[in-house]
Amino acid sequence: MHKKTALICLFLLVFSLLTYRYFATLPYPPESRVTIVDFLDREGEHFATIAYPGHRNWVSLEDISPYVIDGFIATEDHHFYGHQGFDPLGILHSAWDNLLSGSHRRGASTISQQYARNLFNSFEKTWGRKLREALYTIRLENSYNKDEILEGYLNTINFGHGAYGIYDASWFYFGKAAADLTLSEASLLVGIPKSPVYNSPLDYMENAKTRQQVVLAAMAAHGYITEEERSQNHDVHIIGKKPVAEEGYFVDAVFEELKDTVNPRKHPRLTVQTTYDPHIQQQVNASVKTHIQDPDLQTAVVVLEPATGDVLALSGGRDYEASSYNRALNSQRQIGSLIKPFLYYGALEYGFTPDTTFTSEPTTFLYGDNGYSPTNFKNSYGEAPVSMTTALAVSDNIYAVKAHTFLGMDVLPKVAKKFGIANVEPIPSSALGVNSVGILDISEAYGILSNNGKKMSRRFITEVSASGKPIYTKRVKKQKSVADPEKIEILNEMMGHVFDPAYSSYLNATGAHLSPSLSRHYSGKTGTTDTDSWIIGYTPEVLATVWVGYDEGRYLSGGYVSHYIWAEIMEGMQ
Repeated sequence: MHKKTALICLFLLVFSLLTYRYFATLPYPPESRVTIVDFLDREGEHFATIAYPGHRNWVSLEDISPYVIDGFIATEDHHFYGHQGFDPLGILHSAWDNLLSGSHRRGASTISQQYARNLFNSFEKTWGRKLREALYTIRLENSYNKDEILEGYLNTINFGHGAYGIYDASWFYFGKAAADLTLSEASLLVGIPKSPVYNSPLDYMENAKTRQQVVLAAMAAHGYITEEERSQNHDVHIIGKKPVAEEGYFVDAVFEELKDTVNPRKHPRLTVQTTYDPHIQQQVNASVKTHIQDPDLQTAVVVLEPATGDVLALSGGRDYEASSYNRALNSQRQIGSLIKPFLYYGALEYGFTPDTTFTSEPTTFLYGDNGYSPTNFKNSYGEAPVSMTTALAVSDNIYAVKAHTFLGMDVLPKVAKKFGIANVEPIPSSALGVNSVGILDISEAYGILSNNGKKMSRRFITEVSASGKPIYTKRVKKQKSVADPEKIEILNEMMGHVFDPAYSSYLNATGAHLSPSLSRHYSGKTGTTDTDSWIIGYTPEVLATVWVGYDEGRYLSGGYVSHYIWAEIMEGMQ
């Protein structure tokens, strides 16, 4: 039995050496399982480094505490900088023990092997997995230097509680950057990956502290710390809270555009110049946090520059860590009265003026064999002729449907399509925005209003570079005029009265309550349905869209929340 086992071990050793020799001479690096993407804001300043796929935060080796680096090397692989990816004696010892026991209970993985396993995201204990891991380890060792392998390893380790990599772990457990970890904090973190569940300092502190002592002993044994440092009190304060991901939704939007331009998987590292404005994003996040207290209530915010289409800030929800679903990118919601400016643009083209009147009164509109009876807010009517300017300011529904049916119900769908809204039907209720539109799409449509009738294309990326060389550039496209500038100017002037208390009469101007907090002239429109609250307002320089509602379409009360968020964002950019 022992002779047979010895022959098997000898065969495995010879096979391993031949395999290593073959794979070590391959001229090309292994397929990149992770692409590191550095994000720069519109001023060229770095604001995030994310690993793709997985969207994990990534931190450079020089920005990691030496205590973390030394702790992992001492505990996991103290010959890391001297071997070629494997510990031969450890492998033989492990193989012998496993053959005798008939199990896979013992391992001898180096840091390089563990990194290979992290990249494959496979932890099954089979010989097939071990062979694939070994082959990949060889190619890692012969394609990247030790620091690059160590950096990748530290950024892909599972620290439990959804924290992958030292960046997330240091912020989650201690609320600080990886570079600032103390010996006590670092040694506790180094002990977690051995068993992320049972070494969790949140759930099993005694286990965590026992493992911490193992780490400290290894660091002392290999000369990284003194015996005095080892014997000190190493109690720590655990926070156990994920930090607010201020740019999370924006980064996701950039990735969506990036995948349409270059293949991230073909490059080990990319630098992406974006349109991101961190100061505006901070204002967006602060306003959302202030005004949305209901944990079920959601929001989406888009801030863009109409002249270029650059998206300066974006929020796809109230809390990225709680829900990474990006409503700004993916949600379709009823727009309500946001449709009315496009209806009234069609009316101006037809020959209406801001003073053209219809009587505001309860009205039933015949449509086929049915009658359609819209109502105004709180069933309040002027009971007299009102102008188009007043109707727009107070969002009179009767006026809107009368104008829609008077023009011919095919006019609004045609006009809306010119502005990028393609799903408007020729029915009476379309004048009140019963169709659903994407939040970025309606932002672009209003961008045409603020851009003097010229259509722009949104962008999150201006340039992508690999190895310091640009591989993709997205310039501002030549803008096509889709609307009459003179009529757009008239419409924008009318939309300015949405915020003017002087236009409040039988109904309040829908943005008049914001007037005391506004320091400059804005044009805009509010929109309200039973489940959605909207506001879009702009100057020629910047436009902001805010939507608030429930994902499941519950009834929404307190529709002014979106208005106050919008006002704070716009005024905060002064």
